[in-house]
Amino acid sequence: MATNLVYRNTDSQNRVETLAATYAPGLPVLSLGGQPAVTVTASGDYTKSEASFYAPMTISGIPAGGVGLSGKQVTLAFDGTWEFSAADFTGTDPNPETITQGTVIYITSGNLLTTTASGNTRYGTIDFPPDYDKTRGVVPVKVGA
Repeated sequence: MATNLVYRNTDSQNRVETLAATYAPGLPVLSLGGQPAVTVTASGDYTKSEASFYAPMTISGIPAGGVGLSGKQVTLAFDGTWEFSAADFTGTDPNPETITQGTVIYITSGNLLTTTASGNTRYGTIDFPPDYDKTRGVVPVKVGA
């Protein structure tokens, strides 16, 4: 999940769209118009679970959707550079220590990122800032580039 913003997105370009599924914040998606985007907020109907103070119980169904959003509505960012983990990639995830600046990243129909172009939609490019710590296991992707 892309929980960290590396280079700021343009807030005025963020939009609310009603997608076909429920999404957590920070995931790669394609907008209804087919544009690459990142979920800035969770869908309105998104819930989470948390471990209870009284182990081993877990509390489920805690509402955690974007404020003011309902159902499958989610806020999308169409630019900026975001960090994605191996869980956001399909197949052999790119090794942050060996992948090169500017490598094109694609998104599959299942909203997973990949370096494979065939049958996938262009999503963005690898965008390492100077002195980036590549040992953390995440990869910065410039969305829409």
